[in-house]
Amino acid sequence: MAEDTRKQASTDSHVPARPLKFFRDKEGNGWLCDKDIDPDLDLRSQGCWRCDEMAFPTGGR
Repeated sequence: MAEDTRKQASTDSHVPARPLKFFRDKEGNGWLCDKDIDPDLDLRSQGCWRCDEMAFPTGGR
């Protein structure tokens, strides 16, 4: 008989995104950032995304 090379099936199809938080800067702009950034430092330099620069399906502005 041939060796069984089948792999076990999984129902895990969703891998969650990394934890994000919403921050508002001193000028009132909204930012999406990793949860462990320092909100008192420059958000862009920490890899955050400014919400009004992102393409949200319903406008986002």
